Amino acid sequence: MNAREAIITAARELFGAEGYTAVTIKDVASHAGYSPAMVMKVMGSKAELYAAATPTAPAGDGAAFTAEPLGFQLARRLVDRRERQESEPWAMALVRVHDAPDKAAAREEIREKYLGWLQEQLGAGPDGRAETLMAMLIGFGSGMRSLGLFAQEPADDLVQRYGSLLQQVIDG
Repeated sequence: MNAREAIITAARELFGAEGYTAVTIKDVASHAGYSPAMVMKVMGSKAELYAAATPTAPAGDGAAFTAEPLGFQLARRLVDRRERQESEPWAMALVRVHDAPDKAAAREEIREKYLGWLQEQLGAGPDGRAETLMAMLIGFGSGMRSLGLFAQEPADDLVQRYGSLLQQVIDG
């Protein structure tokens, strides 16, 4: 892994766990095994580092969908990322908007990518289901990551319970 990849990986872990404002360049440098000067040389600024480390789309995990119903697949992806301690795009969506220099542009980008991706998965027109799912996924991801909700619940039980809620919205 080269320096840029190591720095981005460290930043992704820290930003995902602690949020943008709590993480410093020094924190990222220490976690990656480099000096703060090296982090700045490679990444340019904290904002550029954050942009590089933050997933830009919910499907960024590269996992193939299974025969399982979509609601359960979506829940499983969030729970699996939590179990692997990977960055959670749904939880980071709000942070990306709030920490962006141009909030309106960031809001539009997130809506376009995330909502567009959900609409593709649903294969339906704008009937409100994609927006409802997006709100549910943001809440689920943020609750698990920021508040530690469901920490003691077995992963499969959580996927079944939350997946059934998501599937109810999908099915209308």
